[in-house]
Amino acid sequence: MFDAGGSNWGSDTMRSPEAERTDESFDKSIAGWIDFERRPLLKTLGAGVALSLSSGLATARDDDDSGTEETDTTGSDAAGIDPQYGLAVPDVEELPETLDPDHEVRLHTVEPDDPENPDRPPFFHFDPIGIHVSGGDVVQFTPESPDHTVTAYHPAQGFQQRVPDGVPPFSSPVLNLGSAWLYEFTEPGVYDVYCGPHHVLGMSMRIVVGDLAEEDVPEYEDTFEGSDEPPLLAPFSKAFLEHELNATTEGNEDCEWAWLTPQEILDAPTLDPMTIRDRGTVPFEDVLAEIDRFADELPDHDEADETAPTVQVRDHAEYGEILVDADEMTLYMFDQDTQGAPETACDGDCADAWPPLTADTAVAGDDVTAELDTFERATGEMQVIANGWPLYGFAQDDAPGDARGQGSNDIWWVLGPDGTPIRSDASD
Repeated sequence: MFDAGGSNWGSDTMRSPEAERTDESFDKSIAGWIDFERRPLLKTLGAGVALSLSSGLATARDDDDSGTEETDTTGSDAAGIDPQYGLAVPDVEELPETLDPDHEVRLHTVEPDDPENPDRPPFFHFDPIGIHVSGGDVVQFTPESPDHTVTAYHPAQGFQQRVPDGVPPFSSPVLNLGSAWLYEFTEPGVYDVYCGPHHVLGMSMRIVVGDLAEEDVPEYEDTFEGSDEPPLLAPFSKAFLEHELNATTEGNEDCEWAWLTPQEILDAPTLDPMTIRDRGTVPFEDVLAEIDRFADELPDHDEADETAPTVQVRDHAEYGEILVDADEMTLYMFDQDTQGAPETACDGDCADAWPPLTADTAVAGDDVTAELDTFERATGEMQVIANGWPLYGFAQDDAPGDARGQGSNDIWWVLGPDGTPIRSDASD
């Protein structure tokens, strides 16, 4: 039974006002826990209560006492993106035309929906949870649920420095649905960031900037400040959080932390910087599968996948509005295909270079006016058709906004929202 006494858990301080908490005092309980049992606690947290214990740690340390040199906040100021505050856009549809983000990360809350496992905690996570970008790339962070931030691990925030030297303690404001936050990653290295309101519930991620070599990986990648034993427990490790649960009142015995922890996330083997560099992106599911206690409890995205658009419209700087896939990668048609025929002239090596867009069901996103359909390829896969044209990607496109295949051999073309080929290239 979890019997937490006291009140004000999640307030701006984790300490009793009567005594200063020291590193040696982890055998004493944290005063101020709300008096409810574990199941109501799970339900309350699942409803989206912001339990940011990090807010207490962040205000507990003065910047002048952090033991680090003053950071350089000059940086580059690409299209109004501040090196410390980034660029927040209340309405993602009103992003400045001069901005064309190179990558996108979405911020999720996944509630338990398995009736056979009602005690599974909600998952708060970034997706992808690991991403490799080039120096100077702009990343757009888009919330799929409210009340998230993107905040650097930095002494000025009250944490071990987990960003390259000279990088300021950057953070977004609290992001709500429909908004977006953009940040330009200019300094090569490894960036670990977290969501302030959901940090205690394990919401962290890693960004690798530049072509890092093994010898360039910083020491903090393999550490999490503190240890797994008192008195220097790592903040927000599973050991730390369970210690606090069990130390709260005498009634708590063998209480286990039910949620993810930042240490578990950042220690996942698939978030090794070299792995992220080689893979490009790492989805949340891959990290969750490596955490033993959650390996069999992956979030069920089937329902979302059924309604997610297969084909969308993106405004391209050179070609205007064009069709893109679910990941916003540019789509193409092939002049050697026959419009309206349920077949393809591109297979074998051609399909390796121009991978077909496949899906069991073709779902049109907003602004797609082309009629979508599918047909069965010789491989058994269902390829998507727009306005009678089979759709393809291009293997040499690395990120949303790339259209390197446009005009290739005068037979590969991007398409407008109605599925009409745009037969022009950048030189035109």
